Amino acid sequence: MSRFSRPPHTVRLLALVFAVLLVTACEQKEPEQPVTQPEPEAPTAHESTPEVTSIDADGNIAPFGMASRQAVEVEELLPAAPPVPTAASSGLYGIHCVACHGADANGVEGLGISLTGSQLITRSNESEIVAFLQVGRLPQAEDSITGVPMPAFAWMEPEQLDELAAYLKSLHQP
Repeated sequence: MSRFSRPPHTVRLLALVFAVLLVTACEQKEPEQPVTQPEPEAPTAHESTPEVTSIDADGNIAPFGMASRQAVEVEELLPAAPPVPTAASSGLYGIHCVACHGADANGVEGLGISLTGSQLITRSNESEIVAFLQVGRLPQAEDSITGVPMPAFAWMEPEQLDELAAYLKSLHQP
């Protein structure tokens, strides 16, 4: 006998149990008194709103009933004041410069000068700033204000140096 076959008396017993359960389930009587639903209360503000459907006129299903929402006119906004430059304005500044010059470019005492008032940035064009970034400045240089070294960034890609220079110049725009 295979392991999946059952002896005939087991199959008969299972069939008998199933038949008894089926007959028992069918013989249950309905309750003699019908169950009455309580009368509905006055509709709340939420219930008095029109029904929201999730299917638009073309039969497309939209989530959360958005298909039946009506467009709302929005008042045109006035332009905002120009954003104050921060380290977030330039990802490269946030990575390479913020530690010494601060998130607001106002400098970190003992590490880097304020770039918002830097004469070097004010009087130089972007290509001159790129040239400065490539060589940096030694602490004993004649034009060093702080005596702190400015690292060279010659290892950066030209596009990255151009981005940094443009960002630094943007700090000085009225």
